[in-house]
Order: sequence, then C-alpha cells, then structure tokens
Amino acid sequence: MINAMNQLYPQALNQIEQMKQGNPIHTPEGNTQEFTSILRDSLNTLEGKQADSAHAVQSLIDGSADDLHSVMIKTTEAQLSLEVAVQLRNRALEAYNEIKNMQF
Repeated sequence: MINAMNQLYPQALNQIEQMKQGNPIHTPEGNTQEFTSILRDSLNTLEGKQADSAHAVQSLIDGSADDLHSVMIKTTEAQLSLEVAVQLRNRALEAYNEIKNMQF
C-alpha cells in the first residue's frame, strides 16, 4: 500500500507540473487524456474509497470483521482522499477567482 502511494505521488506531481506548463498529460500508451476524464476518474476513486471505508466500519460494527487494523487503514485512506479533493477544489476556486478578476 505504501509503495503504491509513494509511486502515485511523484506521478501526480509530474502531471501537475506538465499541466502548469501547458503540456498535455500523456498516459503510458501515449494517448492524451482530457482534464474532465482525469477529474471524473479521481472522483470515482474518491467515491470508491469512501464506500469501502463505510463498508469496513459497518462490518466491524456487525462483528463480521475482526481486523481493526485494516478498517483503520481504509478509513484513513478515505479521509486523506477527501482532504486532497477538498484542497484541489479550493485551489481550483482560487484559480477561477484570479482569472475572473483579471483586467483585459
């Protein structure tokens, strides 16, 4: 899990830097993804993590899951994903407001 996260963050930072420079984001296949598809996939991942967390907590309450460690990991993943999504939303709103306030 940690190895996957350590690989994901540099890729995400690289994609953000490419977007800042105006370069399209290339997938390993060489295709260009649109921003909307990236955003849609990210939100679907966030929704999946939230659902997994809720299911893990419910199974712990029911008594069907006896591994508190995995429940806590799923809950923390969901929390971190939500915090990242909120920060991205805040940054997007800040950028929109800056563009809106520009003098032409």
